[in-house]
Amino acid sequence: MLHMNVIKKFKTSYQIKFSNDYRFLCYTMSSKTIIYETSSWEKIKELSKPTNPGNIHFSDNDDYLYIKNTIGTVYVYETVGFELIKTIKSNKKYQLVEGDFALTNTSLIILETLKTKDGHQLALINIEKGEFSVLTQFKDSITLLYFNHFIQAESAYLFTLSYVNNEGYRVEKIVKVKEPINKESSKVLDNLVIRNWDSIIFNSIHNVYIVVQDYDIVILDGQFKEILKKVCLSEQDYPDHFGYFQHMHQSNDGRYIILTYSETVLILRYDDLEPIVVEEIQYACFGEFSNDDRFILIGTWENGYILENTLR
Repeated sequence: MLHMNVIKKFKTSYQIKFSNDYRFLCYTMSSKTIIYETSSWEKIKELSKPTNPGNIHFSDNDDYLYIKNTIGTVYVYETVGFELIKTIKSNKKYQLVEGDFALTNTSLIILETLKTKDGHQLALINIEKGEFSVLTQFKDSITLLYFNHFIQAESAYLFTLSYVNNEGYRVEKIVKVKEPINKESSKVLDNLVIRNWDSIIFNSIHNVYIVVQDYDIVILDGQFKEILKKVCLSEQDYPDHFGYFQHMHQSNDGRYIILTYSETVLILRYDDLEPIVVEEIQYACFGEFSNDDRFILIGTWENGYILENTLR
């Protein structure tokens, strides 16, 4: 597997996450979430709620595990015994939608996308109190918003804003929300050339944006204006068909990018965007580096893998 030592192999794994202290490992299946204790690699809990889990996050202090299902409901478990303590779901005014969400620096308050009468908006949700606070006022009723990732160096949250313009074309922009989060803390950035993407991340070490458009990888400057480099993976000496794009992640040191396609997992070296690992993996859906880059986590519709990262 990626020419690396397999530390642990699991069953179907749509997402895989370590707790921040690496005490626990959590992965999702189609109907439940599985918890392992890493000191012994013993399975200590199967969480039957929610069914159809989508996105998972451990809180910064590892006190809580957040699980969001594919219809938007968020479940919060304490990590002492993994007992369910809170649930937040849609109401008549605000509808939670499928997709990732951001943890804020306050426990039980998340930054999330809500569907409102004016389309998708960003909102702070106090899970403990059941309160919704809408932050944005995008007017297009078919606006969509997707959370990309948290930029630690800037204390900012990166979202993709997607909408249909006056010419009838769907275009995408960046929304950055900086701490402290309030109605004035968001900023919208766009690029006149790069109008759509499958995924986008910000590399704070090199101060660039990295964009995936199908098999194209594009590097833009920190202002999201100038294209610095662009490569097409399908034009290189690798299989022309990787499947469809699934996931992108970068190593914590900024040196590597992992790309997951439905039939292939690739690791690129950032400096020249050269693929240094290319492996056909059927039904691949997830690939990430651990927070300290010691491990690579691979999820597929059939199995999940914890690999020892030998790239360093």
